[in-house]
Amino acid sequence: MNRAPASPPGIPPLEAGDPAPPVGALDETGTPVFSRADLVMGRPLVLLFGPPGDGSLQETLIAFRDRGGDFTALDALVFAVSREAPEANRALHAALGLSFKLLSDPDGNIHASYGVASAPLAVILDRNHRIARILHAATAAALAEAALAWLRANFPPRGLRVQAQAPILLLPRVLEETDCARLVELFHRPVTVWQSDGFRSEGHDKEPGDFKVDHAGSYGQLTEYVVREPAVQQFLDRCFNRRVAREIRKAFQTRVGQREDYRIARYDSASGGVLHPHRDNATKETAHRRFTMTINLNAGDYEGGALRFREYGDHYYEVERGTAVVWSATLLHEVMPVTRGARYILGVHMYGS
Repeated sequence: MNRAPASPPGIPPLEAGDPAPPVGALDETGTPVFSRADLVMGRPLVLLFGPPGDGSLQETLIAFRDRGGDFTALDALVFAVSREAPEANRALHAALGLSFKLLSDPDGNIHASYGVASAPLAVILDRNHRIARILHAATAAALAEAALAWLRANFPPRGLRVQAQAPILLLPRVLEETDCARLVELFHRPVTVWQSDGFRSEGHDKEPGDFKVDHAGSYGQLTEYVVREPAVQQFLDRCFNRRVAREIRKAFQTRVGQREDYRIARYDSASGGVLHPHRDNATKETAHRRFTMTINLNAGDYEGGALRFREYGDHYYEVERGTAVVWSATLLHEVMPVTRGARYILGVHMYGS
């Protein structure tokens, strides 16, 4: 399961890709602990929750204690959160011989911020402390094993040595797979198709609703579905504001307050789908753009179609479904030819502060 079971009224449930609510509490020694401290950030963090009084939290603590070496091998931290005061946690921590921190949440504020209504529950945060996975299991041992399995699959213990990389931002889990599938379906909705000179189409001025643009020639070979339906725009704006905007501020120290239309692009191997090298703000009409974002919608269903920023090396960027790639609109980039199937992405240009 990848969604919190409940949330306080008026607060949307947490989902994978959302920024994790900050955790600040006293541990079993009475020492303040903060999830966004420099020595905590940059590592996967597993948060454990359990209701007071029924013994399930203690069972969960034992299960995770017994697998402590496995979590350490994966460079993952574990914080358990209880509703007890630090004094009670100190006694429990000593009695069980725990190696991880046991945080006190007597007022239930941390539980509420994570929408915890039942337990045992484990919430995995990625290295950037975004929600990566929300796990339930029938037993405490199964919960620990599920957490380890997910960490092994997604956070290998030894990182790769990077020799060169374009100055881009990669953000996994911005969209869930079901959202990606719905956007691909939307692309196939029958709408008016306009032609393009490579950079501009009359459809942008003449169409009040959704429409498509066929690109061909020196710009590349692709078809874009321009999204103007209010409900779809509102959904995508919520995802962007919750999961992308703050990361752009952190990585580039820049705020983006405006955008052009969202578009769903298809690069079809049958028609030679490709996007030739270009910059996104190289003309008078596009000079206002500051950043571009694309989100892969169907990785695994096609071959080819990798992103390349060849000013920074001959590297091919291929990401999973739902992963966003954000870059400065001044960067030279291209989409390599799609050799099998069709590649779908969601794209948008951003500007303003």
